[in-house]
Amino acid sequence: MKLGEHAPVLKRTGTVLLVVGLLDIAVMVYCIVQRISYSSSFNIFAAVAGVFLLRGSLKAASLVRWFAAFFLSCLVTLPFAWPFIQPIDLTLTEVRLEPLSAIAVLGLLSFIAALLVWLYRQLGSALVLQAQAEAGLKVRDMRIPMASGTGLVLLFAIALPLLLGGESGTKAKAIAQQQLGAAYRYHVSSLSIAKNAQGTFISGTVTAWNETEVRSVPFNWQEP
Repeated sequence: MKLGEHAPVLKRTGTVLLVVGLLDIAVMVYCIVQRISYSSSFNIFAAVAGVFLLRGSLKAASLVRWFAAFFLSCLVTLPFAWPFIQPIDLTLTEVRLEPLSAIAVLGLLSFIAALLVWLYRQLGSALVLQAQAEAGLKVRDMRIPMASGTGLVLLFAIALPLLLGGESGTKAKAIAQQQLGAAYRYHVSSLSIAKNAQGTFISGTVTAWNETEVRSVPFNWQEP
């Protein structure tokens, strides 16, 4: 292999990651200014990784490929785990009532999956792997991040219902039902438990839904 043959691959992937990261940061800033809820795992990480790849870092290439495999396995596993995280009827109701939002989310996830596949293949090309070997870098076993991503999502799908379905979750749904009545079905979508010297503070959100609407009901209480 000629010296530096892998460089165009790193520059190409670095440019894409930097652009994606900067765009994501811009969207995040806009949402903060407009007080819109927004979360992303790409912004800063993608921009910084892009800079290192543009500088020709083979270590960064190995790390980015590792994370691409990890997040891709998470995305592949998520559809199978989602019914355990959120009731299917609630998901179908959200899609039916807000089809444009559902399409936007599906489009974003598809874009992220395509980007991860592209990064994984580009940074796993023979040119890059050979350059890493010649530089004395250990070639990472990609089965580890793939298994880790799958395991994490499955663990989350098992642990979350146990947490949300406990005594606190039952009380939270009861509080929401007192406010809205029996015309809705209820699901605890978030639950936070904080303890300090004054006692235990429990807060979160219950999602209530029926055939015509989906509502969020916040709750909080203090226990000694």
